[in-house]
Order: sequence, then C-alpha cells, then structure tokens
Amino acid sequence: MRISKTIIFSIPALIFGGILIYFLLWNLFYSFTNWSPINSNYKIVGFATYAGIFASQHFQSTLTRTLMWTGGMFLAGNGMGIVFASLIFFLKNPRLRTIYSSLFLYPLAIAMSAVAIIWSWIYSPSEGIDTLLKYAGLPTFGFISNSAQALPSLILITIWVYSGLASVFYLAAFQNVSSDSIESARMDSAGPIVILRKILLPEAKNAFIVSSALLIIFSLRIFTIPYVSTGINPKTETSVLYLFNFFTYGYYAQAAAVSIIVIVIAIIVVIPYALFGIKRWINA
Repeated sequence: MRISKTIIFSIPALIFGGILIYFLLWNLFYSFTNWSPINSNYKIVGFATYAGIFASQHFQSTLTRTLMWTGGMFLAGNGMGIVFASLIFFLKNPRLRTIYSSLFLYPLAIAMSAVAIIWSWIYSPSEGIDTLLKYAGLPTFGFISNSAQALPSLILITIWVYSGLASVFYLAAFQNVSSDSIESARMDSAGPIVILRKILLPEAKNAFIVSSALLIIFSLRIFTIPYVSTGINPKTETSVLYLFNFFTYGYYAQAAAVSIIVIVIAIIVVIPYALFGIKRWINA
C-alpha cells in the first residue's frame, strides 16, 4: 500500500520530469544542426555550432559577465543574508522579527520588470541618486549610464532582491540552534558577534548550501533586469540575453547551443553542491 501511494504521488513529478527531459533532448538535437530561417532544410553539423560559439569573443565576454554576476550574488547574497538574519535573530521583540523578515522578503514579491523600472529611476542621472549627489556637491557615479558602472549597478539590484531569501534560510538555521548553548554563552559574557561566530554560523552550514545553490541558479538565469534596465547593451549582456538575441534573429541552432552550455554550467556548479548538501543531511 505504501509503495502504491509513493507511485501515485510521484506521477506529477514523473510527468513534469519527462516533459522537461524531452524538450532538453529536443534542444540538444537542434544544437548539432544549422537550423535557421535561411536554412529551412537544416542538416546535422556536429560540434561546428558549439565551436563557432566558443570561438566568438562576444560569447566569451557574455560568459565572463555571467560568471561575475554569479560570483557577486554568491558572495554578497550570502554575506548580506547572514547580516540580516543576525540582526533579526538578536531582536527581542517577536513582532519586530516577523515585520523585518517580511520586509526582507518583500523584493521577491515584486515582478522583476517592476524592480528593473524602479531601480532605473533610482539610477537615473536626471532624477535619481546622482541628482542628489550633484546638489550636495559630491561626485556622481553614472550607474547604468556609465559603461564601467552599469554591470556592478545591475548586480547590486539582484543582490537587493535575493539577499532577503538567503536571510530567511540563515534565520531558520539560527532558530534551530539550541537555546541552552546560546544562554550559556551569554552567561559567559559572550556578545552577539561571538555567539554568531562560534555558535550560530557553525550550525548554519545547510542553510549556506541551500542559499548558495539558489543564488547561483538565479544568477545564471538573469534576463529581465538587464533587458529592462539597459536593453541590448554589450556592457551588461549576459549569456541568457545572448541566447535571446540568437533566437530573436532566427539563429535557432546557436540559441539551442547556448542554452545547452548554460544548462551544463548550472549542472556542473549546482549538482555537486546539492549532492554534498544531501549527504550532510543524511549523515546528520
């Protein structure tokens, strides 16, 4: 009976997984062709499409920006998540804990297109932060209007959006720590920083694993924020935007190949991470 229930509840996952694998294999097949509107009678060209993409300086630069985005979200997202979770955890008022937890999660409830538009106003040289800096006689940054500042400015937006999610995972881990250990540390005159470093963080390894995996996944699929904020801009173009441009202009084989490359990168980065986390949970 238990086996039959397991099978029944697994059916939706199996159907969804089957559909996903089908389209993944379909995409993989077309990445080995020269399919496009100008090649209606497409043919299999093997790895020629991949070779052309990897040889492209344009693709190399977009991949570099994507990895920079991933690194920025991984480091700053986890760092800010720990800081926010710590600030909430050490609040003594439960109501304030609930309010601040909701505030940090609020950016995730906003559509990414709306987030991009709001931050474009904030970054606007005519009515945003630069205007206030100019009135105060301070140097301006240019943010998304400055080619050198555009990418870091957009990365900052995604950190603002997703660091709240990381803070929830860390806060949940902190709240599972034995209160006796924390009280003993306080009786030994340990302050919040010492408690965080010696008691809370060592018990938050699983939160770090989950948070990091999600931050990496989200960074690899970034599209809306750079597209809405700066459009087709070579200084902020990511791998997903590069894929989108291929698809828009009818280079379907190249678009399929880039999508496979992005998927492989995600698999290489995330799956070992996930397996390590599962192994830790099983052994716990």
